[in-house]
Amino acid sequence: MRRGLHIHYVIDYMQMSTQRITITLPDRMAEKLRKESRKRRRPVSRLVVEALQEQERTRIDALMAEGYREASALNKELAEEALPAIREVLPPD
Repeated sequence: MRRGLHIHYVIDYMQMSTQRITITLPDRMAEKLRKESRKRRRPVSRLVVEALQEQERTRIDALMAEGYREASALNKELAEEALPAIREVLPPD
């Protein structure tokens, strides 16, 4: 007897094109997914999509934070390089 959860839902919300897929999960995870689905009153497929979207948002946020850190370091370096020239042009305080 095959155990676990086999999802055969069509992910259909927000006017997205959809595909039918089948996944196999360990029994424990399948039961967690079913319970969460009932608790939130949402289809299992929607929960899977939301989890993937959250994972993607987290990945993008991390990339953006890394980019901002790199830009900050570059801006500091450029400002430090420009400071002597700025001091030559601006009158002292």
